Amino acid sequence: MAITNEQAIMKAAKLLLALGLAFSMGASVASSQEFSEMLIDEEAVELATSDQIQALQKQIDELKASNVASVPVTKSEDKKSYPDFKVTGFFQLDTAYFDQSDESIATLGDIQDGTGFRRARIAAAGNLTERASYLMEFDFAQAQARFVDVWAQINDTPLGNLRIGRFRQPFGMSELTSVRELTFMERPTTFALAPFRQTGIMLSDTAVDDQITWAVSGFRTLSDNFGNVYADNGGYGTAERITGLLVDRGDCGLLHVGLDHSFLNPGRGQLQYVSQDEIFVGQQPNLGPTGLSVLPIDGVPPFVNSGVFAVDTANLFNVEAAASLGRGLIQSEYRWSNLDLPTGENVTVEGGYVRARYVLTGEVIPYNRAAAVFGRIKPDHPLDICKGDWGAWEIAGQLSYLDLNPLFGKPGVPGKGRELTSSSVALNWYWWANGKCQFEYVHGQLNDLVLGDSHTNTFASRVQFDF
Repeated sequence: MAITNEQAIMKAAKLLLALGLAFSMGASVASSQEFSEMLIDEEAVELATSDQIQALQKQIDELKASNVASVPVTKSEDKKSYPDFKVTGFFQLDTAYFDQSDESIATLGDIQDGTGFRRARIAAAGNLTERASYLMEFDFAQAQARFVDVWAQINDTPLGNLRIGRFRQPFGMSELTSVRELTFMERPTTFALAPFRQTGIMLSDTAVDDQITWAVSGFRTLSDNFGNVYADNGGYGTAERITGLLVDRGDCGLLHVGLDHSFLNPGRGQLQYVSQDEIFVGQQPNLGPTGLSVLPIDGVPPFVNSGVFAVDTANLFNVEAAASLGRGLIQSEYRWSNLDLPTGENVTVEGGYVRARYVLTGEVIPYNRAAAVFGRIKPDHPLDICKGDWGAWEIAGQLSYLDLNPLFGKPGVPGKGRELTSSSVALNWYWWANGKCQFEYVHGQLNDLVLGDSHTNTFASRVQFDF
């Protein structure tokens, strides 16, 4: 059947109008069925003239152009490259004044007041792959540049997170709390009874929605400040820690418990337990060119000190507990070291502390579930005097003790041992999340089995910035 020009125009009009409707509705003609559903009534098409069809064609072309332009162009994301890194660091500037009784001067000598950098650290941290990370941290304070943490870690292996290098061993809640986040200027006296940083390998992980943490470690010991151990007589150790939340209502309601153990067979069969009264300042004693060398350093003398003594093995145990109500916290640890001496004797030394904290300005003391320790306070209103914002304020008190007197007089033990009980109060002013000022008073009561009791009062402050 022949098609007249008029019929052809009508069919073209139908097609153009259908396409116009399709584009105006944001649709695309994908099939003859969809196309037929969009055809308009033939009587309306008959009203179209050649001029109208041309105008409609122009409009359709514009619609096509705008429709194509509106389709976003998807670009493939750049693939992240490894390894990556970031630089981080902090410093702590301390000042301390000492007031001693006559007995304290006779026991310890005249302790000098001082000001200095307790820590000045810089580190590179980052990722080696999507599942591997690293940290290399160095300290340039206390007259000697030295290693702090130098390790790499493979995350989410079938056995847990695998760490290799020099790192803090899984022993002690206070030891695993970062020095950037210490409530007091130093860790409690119980720090002397901890393996702390050694060179080795560790597996760790969390379980039950991060309510349980566990870690096991094997290492060479005792390592120097650069992670080195040089000994074929002993020189090995282990450490294990497990913690759990008996009550977990978020940061505003926690009950934490933990148990730690460490076995030491120290290199060359030697060990030493020593501690100051939770404050340290010092200086390289020489003047002139020799004063530019890194060692020695004169500073606050040890209050308790076993001296370097011979030992076969040592087993250290630690029990930890903490209860948090958000802005308030009570934390405590008790530990003891059971020593097997070459003489066949078995000696136990012990220590412990209890601590209370309260944030006056209402901020919450956060709980770090990965490490099972409490973290830093971040002010709700960071310091800005012009706006009337004064940061966050915290008060804290602590009682700690360390008893090394059981070692006094044992064969091969040169030190006087002594028992130290420290009572501390602190006022902490958190300016921002990365800056704070601490004020602290420490009363140390020292018991020497020969010289008797003595008392030392310390007034100290610290300014800390980190990035």
